[in-house]
Amino acid sequence: MDHSRLSQEIRLWVEDHREEAIGLIAQLVQIPSVNHPPNGDEAEYQRYLAEWMKEEGAEVDSYELDEVPGLQEHPAYMSGRNYVNRPNVVGSFFGGSGRSIMFSGHADTVYQGHEPWNFPPFSGKVHDGKLYGRGAYDMKGGMAAALIAVRCLKALAIPIGGNVYIESVVDEEHGGANGTLAGRLRGPHPDIAIIPEPSNLKLYPAHLGGGIWKATFEGKSGIGFNGEELVSALEATVEFANLLRAFGTYRMQQQPKHPMWVNGKVPEVTLLSIYSGDASRELQEKLPATGEINFWIEAYPGVTGEEIIADLWSYYEDQRLNYPSLQKCHPTIKPLIRYLRGSEMAQNDNTKDLLKLAAETGHRVLGRPVGPPQGSPFACDGFMFNLYSDTPALILGPGGANAHAADEYLDLEGYEQLIHWYAELIIKWCGLLPAKG
Repeated sequence: MDHSRLSQEIRLWVEDHREEAIGLIAQLVQIPSVNHPPNGDEAEYQRYLAEWMKEEGAEVDSYELDEVPGLQEHPAYMSGRNYVNRPNVVGSFFGGSGRSIMFSGHADTVYQGHEPWNFPPFSGKVHDGKLYGRGAYDMKGGMAAALIAVRCLKALAIPIGGNVYIESVVDEEHGGANGTLAGRLRGPHPDIAIIPEPSNLKLYPAHLGGGIWKATFEGKSGIGFNGEELVSALEATVEFANLLRAFGTYRMQQQPKHPMWVNGKVPEVTLLSIYSGDASRELQEKLPATGEINFWIEAYPGVTGEEIIADLWSYYEDQRLNYPSLQKCHPTIKPLIRYLRGSEMAQNDNTKDLLKLAAETGHRVLGRPVGPPQGSPFACDGFMFNLYSDTPALILGPGGANAHAADEYLDLEGYEQLIHWYAELIIKWCGLLPAKG
């Protein structure tokens, strides 16, 4: 078949079915699938995806995580989550003996938050070329693009030569990824995977790692009427926040640049929240006895969470004399989520071919070079592929903004381009069945 002609047919089909594609992502956004550890509300969303894929002729496997042998014994499994009525779903399309590809995304989203939205968070409202809603960008838009790309190829009767899998896993947000691990253990085991995280139409064969920790402080509360020595946990918490900011600058200066992030983001230390005293009372009449601070630390692939905290403690001991309150009020640090390890695709002929084909098809679809592969500015569940399976994972997803924030949105022009890009990449990677006769 003439690939130039196929590309034009795909482009025209996507343009003709624009409203259908927008309708699908709007529907997905309108099904809340919020992750609130240890529980999650992905069941209805997963059921919808399973039925959608069945109607498109897919063989669908919907399974509970506790059905997967060896999952809870696996060294990468994180305990403490509840997976009742939270199934993984995977659909298989086309078949054939050619190379296989999987689009693997997470069903869950973070909650809508307390910030005001200009558009209701589960409305799927379209305005000025954008579709708004929780999960529209992260990452239901990418999953919808994969589903519509498969529908396009089937509608055009293009004889795809290998298996195409679309997998929707539960519990990725808030340090999850047990659903992704379950998929790697249960299978299928495709030749490569695409993770439709919001890459803004860039190729990310590597991603950062990151984790959230809590530091807590116990001081001596009261008012010194009788000369008592009081210790403000609030002052210690604030000083530790300043130490964390200094630690972030120190890490940026000390750690060598990773080649995948030469022109990209440097791993950061981010303060998330500070609490001290009795939050139920507006009027505080004494020094606060307790304090806590939550913080996020990122790292390049190859760094563990234990190594990060060991470096933090070493820096703390070197700098503590510069912080008077920390000399009296020592922090206790514990992780709040699993550490999401950074990872990158293995470098071999298989992954080199994938990146080459992804760049070529992207150039044709976008009408411009897609730019060199680089490391993502975020952490995700890609490490479950790259570190714990034989399937390398490339991150390639839609454009938009405000992930995890109010007025999260998907850019609809880029969404259509991504549908076209996925369809062409499937053709190039899986190949076509030989013509009959």
